[in-house]
Amino acid sequence: MKNRFRVPLLLGLFIIEAILVNKCSAKAAVERDKVLNNNVEFKGYVIDFRTSDDHAFGVIRLQLTESSVSVFNDTIKNGIYPYRINGGIAELYTVIPANLDYDDTFKVKSNSHEYDFESKKGHQKYTAELYIIEDSSNIDFVKEKTEFK
Repeated sequence: MKNRFRVPLLLGLFIIEAILVNKCSAKAAVERDKVLNNNVEFKGYVIDFRTSDDHAFGVIRLQLTESSVSVFNDTIKNGIYPYRINGGIAELYTVIPANLDYDDTFKVKSNSHEYDFESKKGHQKYTAELYIIEDSSNIDFVKEKTEFK
């Protein structure tokens, strides 16, 4: 009789634990990404990009056509910002969109934690999430491939 309740009880505890861990990590992500509420907005077209072997993460270099700041090179304690700006050039650190090509455009809106991507060839347009980069392999890739030393 005792064994009959053991499996459902353990399964229930596992589900409760998974829900609690998910809530805690979601709350931590919201806190982490608050630093993106910094009024940085920019728009530019792709002049170069490099893709890692880690889930298509990469560095996208943009020639800026609009920007709310001329330089953005801030640092944070645990991770890196998903972008850097120096003069008329920006780098965006994110997942490289499928079929990305030169002259495709990106518009970054940091306060809303998103960017818009528009492909010139296929006229694809979509919005994606902007987030602080915390994965150590992605940070290492950015450090290796950035033009901003």
